[in-house]
Amino acid sequence: MTTPKLGYEEDTRITKTEIARVQLTEAISLFLAGKHLCAITLSGAAEEIFARLLNSRGEKSIVESSFHEIQSIREKTGLCVMSNRLKNEVFNEWNSARNTLKHHGKESEETISLNLFDEAYWMIRRALSNAEKLSISIDNEPEFENWVIIKINL
Repeated sequence: MTTPKLGYEEDTRITKTEIARVQLTEAISLFLAGKHLCAITLSGAAEEIFARLLNSRGEKSIVESSFHEIQSIREKTGLCVMSNRLKNEVFNEWNSARNTLKHHGKESEETISLNLFDEAYWMIRRALSNAEKLSISIDNEPEFENWVIIKINL
């Protein structure tokens, strides 16, 4: 069953790259405006699209590259970095906030506790890293970087 058309606008033809670029741009705007919850879900959507575009090109996303580095450290040092967890477990943990905000299942709590600022910041960072790997510029990235330098001195 198709959704009835209202006839107000014509269909939009848009690339996945442009969808993710717009999502990340809006996520950064929301973050800078202090609206961290929506910044998490929008930047998370962009991060995932960018990651899958990288994968379709045979390249690794920032999450995959990071996990590869963790494995390399484990092998070189013999340390139990991240408790020798499997790739899937690490990815699920890194995406936990995004998924918790997007989904509610039978076992889900109705109330959650998250550091919305931190989660939004790191999801935006991941999405920006993937965009950079794809040579996609994000118009408001400089504002984000300047805000970070001024406000949290990173």
